[in-house]
Amino acid sequence: MIKRNDKMKNSIKNISRWIPVLFFGIVVTLFTSCENDVKFNDLVPDYTYSIMRSFEANGQAATIDQTNGVVHLTLPAGANISSVMVDMTLPDGATVDPASGSTLDFSSGPVIFKVTNNGVTREYTVTIAAYGDPMIMTFAIGDNDGVIDQANGTIEVTVGSQENIKALTPQYTIPESTTSTPQSGVAQDFTNPVKYTVLSNDGFTGKSYVVTITQLPQAIITSFKTGEDICSVTGIIDDEASAINLDFPAGADLSAITPIIETTEGSTLSPESGVAQDFSSGAIDYTVTNLEGLTKTYSVVARTITSSKKIAFISGADCIESISEPDTKAAALWLKANYAEDFVYLKAGTLTSEDLASTELVVLYWDNVGTQEMPDGGITADKVAIVTDYYKAGGNLMVEGFAINLLDEIGRINMDGTVFTNEGGNTNPVGGENLDAWGLRASYSTPSPSESANHPILAGLSQGGTDYYPMNNAHYKEDRNFGIDFGWPEYNGLFTEAQCSEDRALEFEAATNSVLIRWYEWLDARGCGIGLAEFKPQGEYQGTMILNTGGWLEWSMTDNNGAVNDFQNNIYVLHANVIDYLLN
Repeated sequence: MIKRNDKMKNSIKNISRWIPVLFFGIVVTLFTSCENDVKFNDLVPDYTYSIMRSFEANGQAATIDQTNGVVHLTLPAGANISSVMVDMTLPDGATVDPASGSTLDFSSGPVIFKVTNNGVTREYTVTIAAYGDPMIMTFAIGDNDGVIDQANGTIEVTVGSQENIKALTPQYTIPESTTSTPQSGVAQDFTNPVKYTVLSNDGFTGKSYVVTITQLPQAIITSFKTGEDICSVTGIIDDEASAINLDFPAGADLSAITPIIETTEGSTLSPESGVAQDFSSGAIDYTVTNLEGLTKTYSVVARTITSSKKIAFISGADCIESISEPDTKAAALWLKANYAEDFVYLKAGTLTSEDLASTELVVLYWDNVGTQEMPDGGITADKVAIVTDYYKAGGNLMVEGFAINLLDEIGRINMDGTVFTNEGGNTNPVGGENLDAWGLRASYSTPSPSESANHPILAGLSQGGTDYYPMNNAHYKEDRNFGIDFGWPEYNGLFTEAQCSEDRALEFEAATNSVLIRWYEWLDARGCGIGLAEFKPQGEYQGTMILNTGGWLEWSMTDNNGAVNDFQNNIYVLHANVIDYLLN
């Protein structure tokens, strides 16, 4: 049996025997490792002296990403990136390709630059962009190209006579990275010039253009007269019906009339103006041809008329054709055109009571500029007295516009001895810009008597989107507002009921035998004052008077900066209703 000490001695001997072998293996391993370290080659180039230290394009410094070798720069709006001058700074001894100071084209994408020094080359990828240049490059409406004035920011387009100028759809182009408003392809109303704005994607650089549309003249006859004298018989032209009526007094010779005719600019006419024609046998056709070659044929009829003189229009001029104020003239022409067999024009300066002997309705209306006086000579107190006597004797009146100033002298609007008078009347030439539609209230939350709510003169009026009758939506309005407001201090003592209440309306109606038909569209109250009203016979005044104080009343748009009233027909319908009501 082997003793424990002997076993331990044998183990120690075995370990001692292997120590040299282990030592040799460690030495070999370390030697081999060191050998590998010496043989390793570093493949990363030393770019210390092959870099761009700065980069500028058109004088604007760029930010250089040295880690990734990338340069990016966005030039100001409008910069031409197809021709960009570049400048770089490099370490001593370095070169770059393309060279610093070169003019390069970046429009097709990035350009690679190579910086070389001591045999080491590094590439940089350079991208140059530009913010969008805000401009309109092309502009057209249909086949009609616009003329663009970049310096002045204007665009002019000429369109045909048949185009709807209130709904034209332009197509235009703008550079990349820009936006515009209104957008291309969106219909616009070009009755007045429209502004277009283009904005760069830099968020602050922009350019605006004012677009003006010129419409070629239609093929129409604008004037058809029978002599050089302004008061010679003048044709009533109905373009919609392509008809012209010449109304001569009874006994006139219709066999040899030499018309003096005017047409739109550039148009031709057949038969020509100034050629005598025999109208005694019936209508004669006149054909107009405009610049586009489009034609329109008018049927011209000459007739003799003996008027009943039931409807009289009084103004200061010698005849309707010589009325100088456009709205006043348009009102008289409308009456003449629609009531030829009952109409008579009377000059204020020569008016006599005999002139009104057969008259059942006198229309008192005029407009003016800079004054509220009747245009072309005015009307004197003695002539107003003739009208007042006519009214007291049972004659009917319609009073509007600046003629409302005659109410003081006529004296009908009276309550406890106080006459209600006009408190308004703007006399500016064209008023001002206003985008609202003005008119008459249609109904009230507090019910009014049927005589007001369902008054016959409101029949057939087109109603707006809200509860009112729109009368004028022209963007330019003269604003001849004559509202007689019950709230003025001098009137407050005349009433016991609250201002603008229905009870105040009833109180006024009872005192004056009137019907407050409507107030203006913006107020849900009938008792604020006199908007549109009927004054029935009372006391010495045996006629009926319709009074219209609305600032919306305009008979002509020719002096409203080209504005258009889409609700002009409501004005015609209202006046036709008044005439029918008072004559029947």
